Amino acid sequence: MSQAAKAALESISFMEKSLAHRVKAFGLDHDESVRQWKRLVTEYNVAAMKMLQTDDYELAMDLLNRAKELTKGDVKFGEADDRRKLLAITFNNMSCIHKKRGFLKTALGFAEKALKLEIASSKADNPACTHLNLCAILSRLGRHQHALQHCQCALDLLLGENYASGVTPGFLDEMGEEKDSSILAVCYHNMAYDKAIQSYLKSVETAGQELGMDHAITQAFESRANEAVPLLEAKLRESKRSKKVNEYDQKLAAYAKKTPRGTMR
Repeated sequence: MSQAAKAALESISFMEKSLAHRVKAFGLDHDESVRQWKRLVTEYNVAAMKMLQTDDYELAMDLLNRAKELTKGDVKFGEADDRRKLLAITFNNMSCIHKKRGFLKTALGFAEKALKLEIASSKADNPACTHLNLCAILSRLGRHQHALQHCQCALDLLLGENYASGVTPGFLDEMGEEKDSSILAVCYHNMAYDKAIQSYLKSVETAGQELGMDHAITQAFESRANEAVPLLEAKLRESKRSKKVNEYDQKLAAYAKKTPRGTMR
């Protein structure tokens, strides 16, 4: 285990003890207890995503399971919307871990759970991130039509009145530091690939319906699609592997850091 990981775990241990002391002194519903609970759950998620950078999957999942227990367990801190928001973040991060490991169906399940929680919460930071996560997973599963639908949802949210600018804080670079990156640009990038793939597939489907699958035009379209779609999918996967843990996945995984510690309400 790296020195950074040991330091993060020591900090978390201190925060866990601090939460226990506050609960004992003030009770679950006191502002001091609720603030410390939010800080701890956020730290679990941030530390887990840093563990992901070094492929320490077991430790990352352990931290996220601790976060889940504090938001979904029998002991309930804060308001229901706060719990939904933090649990959605945790499920999204679990999704990113499983996605990186290649367990795409498991990743899809966690991302769908995250989206349901965000829809039910009035305090969700940015559901566009979850839609983009779903887009990436579905694209890798070959479900390009559904991927495109989620990408369009993300774009609508990003261009809506609640989206402040084209640059969203909260990305981590390869050193685990925050930096500015454009999630809107990521959205357009993914949409370009999925639209192109979907257009190829749609051309074959339409030609088959109107001309028949044995028609020369349909067969020509199918041949071109069979050549182009794997290349487009490969290029999309390669662009996402350009870094060990790319900025896009880190944004999806750690967007809890958008809210500075101590300012969550």
